[in-house]
Amino acid sequence: MRALREPRAHASDVALRARTLGGEPARLARRRQLPRRARRERSQEHGALDAQDGEGARRGGRRGLRRDGRRARGRGRAGRRQRRRRGWRRPLAVAVGAKPTPLAPPRVVPRPPWADVLASIEDGVIVLDRTGRITDLNPAAEQLTGMAASQAVGGEVGTLFRTSPWVGEMARGTLVEGAARRRGEGMLAARGHEVPVSAACAPVVDTEGRARGAVLVLRDLTLQHTLEATTRRADRLAALGTVASGLAHEIKNPLGGIKGAAQLLRGAVSDPELVRCTDIIIREVERLDGLVEQLRELSTAPRLHLEAVNIHRVLNDVVELQRQSPAWGAVALRTAFDPSLPPVRGDRAQLTQVFLNLMKNALEALGGTGELLLSTRLEARFHIRRRSGRGRFLSVLVEDTGPGIPEEHQAQLFSPFFSTKARGTGLGLALCQRIVGEHGGTIGYEPRPAGGARFRVTLPVSQDADR
Repeated sequence: MRALREPRAHASDVALRARTLGGEPARLARRRQLPRRARRERSQEHGALDAQDGEGARRGGRRGLRRDGRRARGRGRAGRRQRRRRGWRRPLAVAVGAKPTPLAPPRVVPRPPWADVLASIEDGVIVLDRTGRITDLNPAAEQLTGMAASQAVGGEVGTLFRTSPWVGEMARGTLVEGAARRRGEGMLAARGHEVPVSAACAPVVDTEGRARGAVLVLRDLTLQHTLEATTRRADRLAALGTVASGLAHEIKNPLGGIKGAAQLLRGAVSDPELVRCTDIIIREVERLDGLVEQLRELSTAPRLHLEAVNIHRVLNDVVELQRQSPAWGAVALRTAFDPSLPPVRGDRAQLTQVFLNLMKNALEALGGTGELLLSTRLEARFHIRRRSGRGRFLSVLVEDTGPGIPEEHQAQLFSPFFSTKARGTGLGLALCQRIVGEHGGTIGYEPRPAGGARFRVTLPVSQDADR
């Protein structure tokens, strides 16, 4: 790079940096000493040369540099208005030229060998320096905290966990005392909900024993809690199954005799009051028979006939079935289906039973008026790990605008024999949970912000569609 011979320039020449038309930086050969307020350098896109004063205002014309590296010239003059300003009294003449000088290639920082190990750890790992600032975190920590590494690195640990201050206090305690700290379980608030986690923080020291920082490890306990709840529920169902299998035979046989006798009696009497009474006997026997059958289904694992199931077809079939029910009344239906959803691998008949129960409960809560809402979506933040990678899930929401479920009853909704209805058996939701669990999914209740009830069924996407 060398300077060109240019016309004589005034003392108020402005130093510039230019770019070629292709965007490559080019240094200018000549620089002048300027007043402090006028010392300003600007890069102009597309290679335009531009004279500017100290306040950043453009002072003159511009001309582009050529991409092929040939010499280029630019000239600018101050107008009358600028010439009146102090320091710009004389016309500004800028005449500069340069040949583009290629810069050195950007330095590539090698990836440390432990980076892949850190990324493969399923627990959230956050590395801190001696001042408590974050220097690195793995993808699992990003998912737990809801913040990308590019946003978190450089920030203070207390800022990252401002909604869960106990984490920051643990990390700062480790840095101050130089001793490891543990917490068996705590709630981590992130992304609008709370996640149960265990936490451990240990100091990082060099070979001479000097503190270099700390490493914080967070373990998501959601799966552990789910497995524990599943185990407890399985134990209860096993005990219930033992009782049900022993009583089913003893109960069903007498029920059959009672029903047969009531039907014979109904055909032999003509008194309307006696006919009404025999109808009550028959109806109640059928209800008890259905209860025994539900007990048997609940206590034994269902045999699933797995296939690729379009969940929207299942929902539409259930809607058509329920429209014929007197409970539908004047209920308005609203749907929000994601047409791009892949199929789920499941038993079509069993899944139909799940949504039939949920929709029936919603209609009973509405009492013939209000809105029934059905929606589907692919879950972006809900996944499990398989040997072949992460599995995706889709969610089905069944909502109603009814009175909702009292808070004191919500924890028992899926318990056998618990019901908020006067004549409910309390087995419908328990059976739904059993079926969804056999499909590898989850079912839960949450109140609607606008009032009413919302049941969320989460099912794994078919592995064939996940590849």
